Amino acid sequence: MGNKSDIELLQAIRSGDEGAFKHVFDSYWKRLYSVVIHLVGDEDQTKDILQNTFMTFWNKRNTIIISDSLWPYLIKIARNDVIDLFRKNKVRIEGVENLINDLQAYHTVEETIITRELQTVIDAEVIEMPHNMKLCFELSRREEKTIREIATELRLSEQTVKNNISEALRRLRHRIKLT
Repeated sequence: MGNKSDIELLQAIRSGDEGAFKHVFDSYWKRLYSVVIHLVGDEDQTKDILQNTFMTFWNKRNTIIISDSLWPYLIKIARNDVIDLFRKNKVRIEGVENLINDLQAYHTVEETIITRELQTVIDAEVIEMPHNMKLCFELSRREEKTIREIATELRLSEQTVKNNISEALRRLRHRIKLT
């Protein structure tokens, strides 16, 4: 199995070859684990996400289309599970920004493309936000200002600022989930 490309391994997996599946698992498990554990910070949740990633991969093996490597497909499944976890736990969007930063730490072309696509999606969604929402989000996340500082600067109530930031994060999570 060691000399087979991911495309050849995927073909074997489509034929039900569990040995090829095990080879893919062994090849990608540690890389996925290192990205997800850094984001999630919990070993049990990380293992749950990885188990789901490989179960989804197995269940969708007949519909997967790859050009070269399985990594972009596997990291996308894991990324979506991390985003779901963040949503369930109401983790702020910094987790997604950490994901972007982690993906940038890897140097393969496909991973760089995924990172750019995710950042492009976030940037496009921010551009589409209403003016006050965009300002509140950018002052909060890019300039790291507090709710109080933003409220004072924009002459808005603190609750309005909180609402704008919450809605901006909700939109970003939704938009990222669709990609």
